[in-house]
Order: sequence, then C-alpha cells, then structure tokens
Amino acid sequence: MPWNLTALAIAAGLSALAVGLPVGLYALLTRGQRRTMRAIRAGAAERGWRYRRRRWQGNPTAFRIDGRTQGGLSWILTSGSTSGYDRGWSVRLDVRFPALGGETDLAVVPRGKEGRDSARSAAGAIGFRRSPVELASGCPTFDAAYQVFVLPGRTKQAPVDGALAERILHWPTAATAAHSVLAWRDSFGLQLQARLPGPPNWDAVPYFLAVAEDFVARVSPPVTPAAPAGFVERVVARLMRS
Repeated sequence: MPWNLTALAIAAGLSALAVGLPVGLYALLTRGQRRTMRAIRAGAAERGWRYRRRRWQGNPTAFRIDGRTQGGLSWILTSGSTSGYDRGWSVRLDVRFPALGGETDLAVVPRGKEGRDSARSAAGAIGFRRSPVELASGCPTFDAAYQVFVLPGRTKQAPVDGALAERILHWPTAATAAHSVLAWRDSFGLQLQARLPGPPNWDAVPYFLAVAEDFVARVSPPVTPAAPAGFVERVVARLMRS
C-alpha cells in the first residue's frame, strides 16, 4: 500500500476511535438509565397514562406523565433535576391536581432549615390568610420529622394520619426512596413533591401517586381565591417547587 494511503487509513482509524470511544462509553454508562426510562414509559402506557420526555430541560431522565385517578380526577406528574446535591437530594418528583387549586389552606413541610424555608414560602406572600395551626399525625417518627399546617376550621381531620405517615416515611425497597416529601395547596392545584437522591425508577412512580391519592382523599375541598394568582403568588409557588 502506498505511504499516503497508509497514512490516510491510520488517520481514519484514529478519527473513528476518537469519535467511537466516547460514544461507546456514554452508551455503556447510561445503559441502566435508559433501561429505567423505558420501564417508566412502558409502565405508564400499560396504565393508560400519557408519557412524554421533557427534552427542553436537557436532562435525559426528565419526564412528564398525565393521568387520572380511579375517581376521574386528573393529575400531572413531572420529574426533573435540581441544582446541586448538597442537600441530600437532587431530583424532584412532583404531582399536581389542577382541579383542587384554591386558597392556601394546608402545607406539609419537613422540620429544620429545609422545612422552615418551605414553610416561609407557603405561609408568606401567598400564605395562609389566617394563622395556621399544626396537626399531629399520630405517628411519632413522622411528627418529629414533619409539620402539618392547616387553616383553623378548614378540615375535620388531619391531612396525614398514622397510616399515611408511615407510607410517606417508608417507601418500598425496590423504589427510589424520597429524601423528604412536601405538600401544599395554591391557586395552581393541590401539589405534592418528593425530593429524591437520584432519578426515580418505575417502582417509585405508582407508589408516590398512590400516596398522593390517599392524601387527596383526606383533604377538604378547595376554597377558590378571590383573584387569579398574581406575580408574587407565581414566585412563591416556584420557590415551593425549587
């Protein structure tokens, strides 16, 4: 083979290696991630839910699922990453029930700094129009880790009872377990958020939705705000989802 053809062949081989090696390594490293996303997509399809990738996030594990409860109540579930892992969680799994939006009359937040920041958002600008009261679940472990706030006279029972508290605390072994869980109502809907240490797997999705449905069954109907959500309300709602 002439020298120039040999040089061209070597250059082509090196170029192919330079391109193929990173692609191959990426495919190998993300194999489990892609398997998880396929399982979520297939699981959603089996239940008649609408699954979509949230490509605009630039995150291959971000997705949205639209569905309905057995009673016909529509919900929207989304998953996406956050900035940083220093808080013990880096992914949010959010479920929102748009039809249950209204006056902010309840919030479930962790105790400690994380909870104080979230509670300040919930009870601040969009906040409770009147001073909220704290209701215990009856589960000592949950009550030591979380605070449940409601408006006086707005509920006949605690939004979280002992059985639901145990389910919030103890996720199935096969599921990506939550670092913490929040819940609140605002003009955009009744919302629950699971903060996860990594992307959710399929086992985490129906489990969190079942917890959310049980929570919905215990809360009072919404009181519609007197006026549509304004700029401040939107900012605080965004803070609650951060």
